[in-house]
Amino acid sequence: MSGFEPTFVDTVESLAQLILSGDFWLSVAATLGRAFIGLIVSLLLAFPTALLMARYQEASLLLRPVLSVIRSVPVISFILIALIFLDPESIPLLIAFIVMYPLLTENLASGLKQLDKEKNSVAELFHIGTFNCYAMIIYPQLRPFLFSGLASAVGFGWRAIIMGEVLSQCRFGIGSGMKQAQSFLSLSELVAWTIIAVVISFILDKCVVALSHCRFHIRFAGEKTLTDTTIDKPLEVHELQGEYGFTPFSYTFQAGKIYGISAPSGAGKTTFLRLLDYRLKPVTGTIVNRPQRIACLFQEPQLLNHLTVWENIALAVASFSNQSKANATVHELLKTLEIEDLTDRLPDQLSYGQQERVALARALAFDAPLILMDEPLKGNDEPLKLRICSYLCSLKQNRLIIVTSHDETLLNALTDVRIDPRHIANP
Repeated sequence: MSGFEPTFVDTVESLAQLILSGDFWLSVAATLGRAFIGLIVSLLLAFPTALLMARYQEASLLLRPVLSVIRSVPVISFILIALIFLDPESIPLLIAFIVMYPLLTENLASGLKQLDKEKNSVAELFHIGTFNCYAMIIYPQLRPFLFSGLASAVGFGWRAIIMGEVLSQCRFGIGSGMKQAQSFLSLSELVAWTIIAVVISFILDKCVVALSHCRFHIRFAGEKTLTDTTIDKPLEVHELQGEYGFTPFSYTFQAGKIYGISAPSGAGKTTFLRLLDYRLKPVTGTIVNRPQRIACLFQEPQLLNHLTVWENIALAVASFSNQSKANATVHELLKTLEIEDLTDRLPDQLSYGQQERVALARALAFDAPLILMDEPLKGNDEPLKLRICSYLCSLKQNRLIIVTSHDETLLNALTDVRIDPRHIANP
């Protein structure tokens, strides 16, 4: 058999002949086309299947074993069965789908199950538009799972398609070229086709990696005149009670004042704010004159870790502002809160106190008539807290600000009225 072993020169000559032939490009295009169509069809079906599995436990229990069985069956078995029933030209496409679909579905289902609900709350509370919600919040969380699945699907799918072309003997395709070379005992040509398949596989892998690094940019809706940035009626709560925490109480919050809620841990301070900002439904009671636009500073910063400081803040104004005005708003808040040198940093690169100020800037940028702040300015030194409190006091005209905190210094500097949700007599 030594006489059949191709030399380096033979392989190079065969490779050159293939590249110069018209059928070569048709074969490469045919295999790439099958891979592309198979990938698109797999993605289109994988997304709804993964969403179904992530949302419903019963669907996950039913579909996951099916996907595992599909992945466990040797590809050659599917090809041999398909040869009995299907046209040879369609077999590689079917094999591409069978290989890619389970890998993509399982990875996407895992990603969807791990979406951070608190980040979704950010999108709802700050009225972030559909595009920005998917592009800037959901997609970055899914990206590791999506591209891990894509890398596996493209790698395994590419090899499976070529195998399908070899066995089905399609008219055009890299696998068809390999089969023809084998039939004529042209080992140099067979090696040349193999080199081509490996090179294209390498290029496809690099394309997936490059795509994984692509990022979307915030889409600004354009400047809008907001009519709901001030509050002219008292906010009334009547016999309000959450699922846990404080007992039912009533109170009237007057516009133009800053209220401080002070009570021991577990008394229901955070629960009360969650009732006000729509994140919780009350067990009993009603809330009257509650505005639709509510700016929130959460107990934890809840910044989007994949976005810069500027992007975190700008996202809160993107639905009602153009980019020029958003830039001006963000710049002014960064300067006021003394974090203007942190514009391009990611949240993980900030101290906790700096994260708190970024989260406060995001809330203030939203320009809402009701501002809720849960334990604000933790991790910041006292002089800085006092400077920021002075600024917040200047914003209370035609607004209502409600603050929870254990920090007596902050409450004394910031609030006009102190209340305890456990023991309230309506004024």
